[in-house]
Amino acid sequence: MIFILTGPVHSGKTTTLKRAVQKFEKAKLDIGGFLSVAVFKGQERTGYDLFELKGKKSIPLIQREGNKDWERVGSYFFIPSGLEEAQRIISRSKNSDICVVDEFGPLELSGKGFWPALKPILFPPLTTFLITLRKSILEDFLRILGETDAKVFDMREKDVYSQLTEEIIRAI
Repeated sequence: MIFILTGPVHSGKTTTLKRAVQKFEKAKLDIGGFLSVAVFKGQERTGYDLFELKGKKSIPLIQREGNKDWERVGSYFFIPSGLEEAQRIISRSKNSDICVVDEFGPLELSGKGFWPALKPILFPPLTTFLITLRKSILEDFLRILGETDAKVFDMREKDVYSQLTEEIIRAI
């Protein structure tokens, strides 16, 4: 089963995921995947790190400054070693109770980023997935999924955290 948490940019998706992961850990679930955690220099957001949920380690993923040959989306450059690590984390998560992917974005929609690692274990789902994505790409992602079982949770829904966590725990 694929659970999707969607909402606008900076709507609290990652914060909700952090809380959900804590609840899943208390329920003794085997959690794979990663969170995308903002990196700041003073008050300025300078990029995002992957936070691997199994290894509890941070890996630089995107930053505002980068090599002109690196993948770029908007004002951010994707660090190649960070993308490679995201793919390895996803691949290792296929045997977990749940794989958290924060977040599926325009790079993945174009078939790049961590899509090459995600695609083979998403069709059919080899585990339960919890994937975040922006509301603006939800329809495109649902088209990619086709007939695959997916349930969407919107950050604007009342008590989305409780609904999401209860349904995932029930499904696993």
